[in-house]
Amino acid sequence: MNSSRPTLPVSTHRHPLPPVGSSLYYTLQMVPSSRRAALRDWWQWWHEVSSIPFDVQDPGVAETKLRWWIQEVQAGAQGQPTHPLTQALMPPTTAQNDTAKAPLAGELPLWLNQIEGLITLIHQTRWLDAAALQHHRNQTTAAATEAAAVLLGATTPAARQAARQLGLGCRQTHQLARLGQDARAGWVHVPVDVLQKHEVRAHELTKPAPKSGEHWPALLTYLCDQAQAQLLGGLTAIRALSRPERRALRPLVALAQMQLALLDEIRASEDRVLHERLLLTPVRKWWISAKVRLGLLH
Repeated sequence: MNSSRPTLPVSTHRHPLPPVGSSLYYTLQMVPSSRRAALRDWWQWWHEVSSIPFDVQDPGVAETKLRWWIQEVQAGAQGQPTHPLTQALMPPTTAQNDTAKAPLAGELPLWLNQIEGLITLIHQTRWLDAAALQHHRNQTTAAATEAAAVLLGATTPAARQAARQLGLGCRQTHQLARLGQDARAGWVHVPVDVLQKHEVRAHELTKPAPKSGEHWPALLTYLCDQAQAQLLGGLTAIRALSRPERRALRPLVALAQMQLALLDEIRASEDRVLHERLLLTPVRKWWISAKVRLGLLH
């Protein structure tokens, strides 16, 4: 390993599960036991990395931490991981030549795209156009969801693309559910050209009035429709897959169905999403996952 590589303190705390009651918690319960540990490790890695822009106030320090992770996953791909999570997902004895035991070891772009997308997020708090924001979503959650499909055993190009599309919809829904929260923190996740088209000014998101402006409902509908179209498109693509891959991707189907239900809540909330983050109740998430498991939702 390169001796000049910096040593950076990083968290090695590993939760046994995603937070109880979260969408990922109920999604993970649907994963076969033989694959659950790898999905849990992947979730933990994603959480470690994606939280850096939000937890580290200094952009320079945040970028340094993310660039440490670039070096770490590159080292892991060469069979020399040092962090517990990369050691779990890229075991030194299997990282280079046994994709059956370490399926993400040969998927370096899926790791690096996410880190590069997060570095962009640190410095890009406003998006000039929809294409730039969509590229960011593709780099981050879409890549993470594609990697989850690989870990679930759905590896054909069609399955990976379907999972990626679900990831796009999940990212859009996640950003929409916390639109006001992120805006107050400095991230406006609505492109400037979209705001202009709907005659909504950025300050209406960053400093919302007690009552939203007259143009807000149309913008909210547009954003919800965008996310819904991505989720429904991904679900349609999954239904066209072979039965084994449909079964393998059932946890992601449950996650997408939770996001569709959340979109319904956001639509009905009018301007609440500008003032608070919206979430489904744990009971509702559990019920959605149960219906997917029983074949009542697909």
